[in-house]
Amino acid sequence: MLSLIELLLLSTTSALLVVAESTDALKGNRTFDIDYDNDVFLKDGKPFTYMSGEIHYFRIPRIYWEDRLKKVQAAGFNAISTYVEWSLHEPSPSVYHFTAEADIVEFIRIAERLGLLVILRPGPYICAERDLGGYPAWLLTVNPKMQFRTSDPSHTFFVSRWFKMLWGQLQPMLYGNGGPVIMVQVENEYGSYPVHDLNYLLWLRDLYRSYVGNAAVLFTTDGPDTQFVNRGKIPGVLSTIDFGPVSTSPAKLFEPLRKIQPKGPLVNSEFYVGWLTYWGEEFSRSSIPPILKTMKDMIALNISFNCYMIHGGTNFGFTSGSGSSKHYQADITSYDYDAPISEAGDLTDKYFAIKDLIAGEKNTSNNKNEEKETPKGDYGEVQLKPLISLLKSPIGRDPVYTLFPITMEAIAERYGFIAYTTTIPYETQDPSVLQVNVRDRAQVLINEVEVSVLQYTVINETPLPSDVTKGKKLTILVENMGRRNYNLLSDCTKGIISNATLDGKLLQNWSIVGYPLTFDNISRLDKYARGSIMSPSVNFPDPSPAFPAFYTGTLNLPEDEPAQDTFLDMTGWGKGVVFINNHNMGRYWHIGPQRTLYIPKIYLLDYPHKNRIMILELHFTAPNQTVRFISKPLLSLKDKYDEPKVLSKSASRSKWSLSSLRSKSQKDVEK
Repeated sequence: MLSLIELLLLSTTSALLVVAESTDALKGNRTFDIDYDNDVFLKDGKPFTYMSGEIHYFRIPRIYWEDRLKKVQAAGFNAISTYVEWSLHEPSPSVYHFTAEADIVEFIRIAERLGLLVILRPGPYICAERDLGGYPAWLLTVNPKMQFRTSDPSHTFFVSRWFKMLWGQLQPMLYGNGGPVIMVQVENEYGSYPVHDLNYLLWLRDLYRSYVGNAAVLFTTDGPDTQFVNRGKIPGVLSTIDFGPVSTSPAKLFEPLRKIQPKGPLVNSEFYVGWLTYWGEEFSRSSIPPILKTMKDMIALNISFNCYMIHGGTNFGFTSGSGSSKHYQADITSYDYDAPISEAGDLTDKYFAIKDLIAGEKNTSNNKNEEKETPKGDYGEVQLKPLISLLKSPIGRDPVYTLFPITMEAIAERYGFIAYTTTIPYETQDPSVLQVNVRDRAQVLINEVEVSVLQYTVINETPLPSDVTKGKKLTILVENMGRRNYNLLSDCTKGIISNATLDGKLLQNWSIVGYPLTFDNISRLDKYARGSIMSPSVNFPDPSPAFPAFYTGTLNLPEDEPAQDTFLDMTGWGKGVVFINNHNMGRYWHIGPQRTLYIPKIYLLDYPHKNRIMILELHFTAPNQTVRFISKPLLSLKDKYDEPKVLSKSASRSKWSLSSLRSKSQKDVEK
């Protein structure tokens, strides 16, 4: 007979074996594939349609991932979609980052815990209104002539290396491997790309297959046009399209797709419920009724769809990209996108309208009491004081000396500013004319005093003052405002991109200094400002620095409450960059429409700690040199802010106008 202990051991072992076998069976039985005959997805053998919301982990502080995903789930969506940004995960060659805000696996796991399926879009090109469409800028240092999105060997080598590292992280997340990832997108709107390299598409498809296998469905997405879907299709990969609200039946927009793919489920992979905004134009808003009509029609037709964006977030730092029109257009810092969930995570009228629609179509209850808005801090004005001129500051890189100007990437710089300085070697005409091409925007300074501004595709020559004579110092300070994220990705290097002439004569012998304004860079400047380290050559502070110049101040939070999200109002200031406790919050510009920068509480220090504010201002300050922290965003030039009579610990529901200022039906409007 078996002893009691032996019986217990046997029963425990049997139970563990049953659990292991059940888990293996569960994973083995998990399938997500396509029934082409019946035009449907099959999830574990059963017909399935998804309603997804686009949300990017790289635009949201990690502490808010769960909050934002819960709000997506509470609206009735059964999936989320996200791009994967290569530049975030490999900021320098072979230096990989998958922790903190780059912990994509944890982001996916949070979605899974909330019962959300996941659609992954790893590119390598993602567009997304991000610098260089998500490609790391160091590729332009490796090869400034690299042919992105093609079978150029210098391109495919680094893509292969990156995917090997990425899929080592992501393979367990695939649905067939027990994870929540049901769909994986190959490339991104390739049909819109001017260069069509079928060999590249086939190579990339096979690379994806080597990692994904049958554990998820591969797909492409393109605009709803015959040319786009024809150029973007890949044999053996599901083709989908993208479009915004339409007055006709959505089925009409799938007609070009059905010509090249007669069978299979229909998917709108980017259903535009908002739109992007560039500096210098009105903030883009989209009307709710057309969104609801098209969404309702898609549900009735069993069309799977992904709302782009369900929550936009923020282009913190120097991560925003630029458009591809005739004139250079830089994306604003905010990626609010007029999305149903605002940049700061608040629920808009659009959110509740979509939630009501989904609940009605699903015939489920709709409990509005479950969602809460994040509290906002109204911390008032902060006085700033001048610190030092950028060109006199001790945070520039060591100078590089060249006969003629070279680009930012050629000296291994990627973001921020770059200063080119030479001495005028001859007597000049009156007036003298400077000619030079820059990307993207440049201040022309004589003896460190601004005399003119140049801008890519707009102004490449300027007269100089009559007192510009032989022996004076000419500096051209170029700002990288974001690399192109759409259309051709060639010619994306920054800085001076031509020879410079004065009165038709070549200027030579340049000193080139980069100012990348990284966290470490700004931290060092802050230590100089506080006197914790001394500079041998610069006295701090300079009471009247020449522009561009740094300004600093201190914010003390209320003693009786923890830090809250807030918005920094830069009304009255010119153009520049904001740093909170040395973290780059992004760019501001008086031309608008964005006037406030979103400051998440994670970047603020509770009382009694002092919050250090540092601003690099390029042109002019507000008359009293103050900024103010307020409790609502000013993203449109029409937005107004009323000072609260009593500080509130919770923000009120958004009252922004949702009337349509411009209508867009598809992303290819940029063409």
